[in-house]
Amino acid sequence: MASYSQEACDVLLFQLDGKIPNIALMRIAAHHKALGHCVELRWSGNPTRELWDRPKFVYGSAIFEKTRSAVDRLKNEFPNAVIGGTGVDLALTLESLAINTLKQDYSLYPKRRQSIGFSQRGCRLRCP
Repeated sequence: MASYSQEACDVLLFQLDGKIPNIALMRIAAHHKALGHCVELRWSGNPTRELWDRPKFVYGSAIFEKTRSAVDRLKNEFPNAVIGGTGVDLALTLESLAINTLKQDYSLYPKRRQSIGFSQRGCRLRCP
């Protein structure tokens, strides 16, 4: 969901892959909104900078290694982006970024009405 207003958000979140809502991004959003920051989620395999994008924080999440090209493009556009997920860095945790809230901001996914919980790690299809 690219923003087309001249008002830039403080925090940009990129869900680089996956079809279901991302719990880590929801927790990051809840953390930053509690600090009074504007937060925007973008679903993108090709993250690009808008002319008015000057966020203070950029986070990305990739759960599949095959998303590496999107990760690289995000890092090219936003060199200071923090990118985590099982497809990038298993050692990076939200707690290591001083994000300790367990609250999830469901407003990032307005078309999803169910509650989401952590139920598995890795690919359910037994990917290598």
